[in-house]
Amino acid sequence: MNINYDKAKTEDIEHLYQLNKQLFDDYENVENDDHDRALKMIHKRIETSIDEYTVVFVDGRKAGYYRFYRNEDKEYEIDALHIFPEYQNQGIGSEVIKKCCAAVEGPVMLCVSSKNQRAVSLCKRLGFAIVRTVNDSRYIMKKDNRKYYAAYEERYKTVHAHGVSWLSDVSSPIVMEVINKYNIKKEHRLLEIGCGEGRDSKAVLEHGFPLMATDISKEAIAYCKKRMPQYENHFGVLDCLSDKLDAEFDFIFGVAVIHMLVPDEDRDGFYQFIRSHLAADGIALICTMGDGEFECQSDISTAFTLQERNHESGKMMVAGTSCRKVSFSTFEKELARNGLTLIEKGITSSPPDFDSLMYAVVRM
Repeated sequence: MNINYDKAKTEDIEHLYQLNKQLFDDYENVENDDHDRALKMIHKRIETSIDEYTVVFVDGRKAGYYRFYRNEDKEYEIDALHIFPEYQNQGIGSEVIKKCCAAVEGPVMLCVSSKNQRAVSLCKRLGFAIVRTVNDSRYIMKKDNRKYYAAYEERYKTVHAHGVSWLSDVSSPIVMEVINKYNIKKEHRLLEIGCGEGRDSKAVLEHGFPLMATDISKEAIAYCKKRMPQYENHFGVLDCLSDKLDAEFDFIFGVAVIHMLVPDEDRDGFYQFIRSHLAADGIALICTMGDGEFECQSDISTAFTLQERNHESGKMMVAGTSCRKVSFSTFEKELARNGLTLIEKGITSSPPDFDSLMYAVVRM
């Protein structure tokens, strides 16, 4: 089954109207006096926004319509999803919804009749939750759609709004130790994954290395540029699970980043990014929270849920974020299955922020 999409055209307006009218008549409880007026409004809405509608084609034949747009509240919304009867129960509606969600990073909402339990169940399976009911006849459903591992963006925004940083500005000793031990030179290319507020970036840059420091958080990168304007061009936003760089590096490091990735496929994506961006003779330093034995993981569905946390400035409500601690046994298996060869491993610390960090130095 081959699914394709194209923009709706003026000639689709009447068909769209008839489909919307059928849904309206089937599921809405409207008094007779309001019926015609409501249908006129529906027709007018389709006419004025036809450029926001998409036609769904399956194996070259028209199979349905949908509208995906930003509503007046600036929220992304899926509206008027119609899959023709002969194409239903084939997963096409699911694919349309997944396509829309994958196209944006913000929350996505849709409106479903409370009587249409099949549609409600489908949306729940795809990660949508009912957030409110309208006129006892429709559910407004929403999917957060943000990547769970981006929750630190919200944490940074919260703490920076209070005029403080989340972590200290004391660099992790292990970074410069590895640079010195493995003879990383100032003409080499260096990359940091997950620089956060620049704790380790600052030390490396001040030693004269041409570091590219990256983080998924726009807030963190803006914070680093503001704190270190002399190194502004060395910082950039990067999601190592979805972005690629057109460069290879002699030394890549990530301190206290991999523990924020929970599912195996995301952790593998982190290692694969490192492997694909290492120069032939390059090495990487990977540090993760843990003591080498204990294993645990958080529920990623609560990553954005506010939790009370201790901060040097006092207790603070911040995004819970995510965490997965693994043993050395699991850590080594992850590295091996992603084509990374272990050179050195051990336990280190980075006070006052991390009492215990497992580390691994790897190469391809």
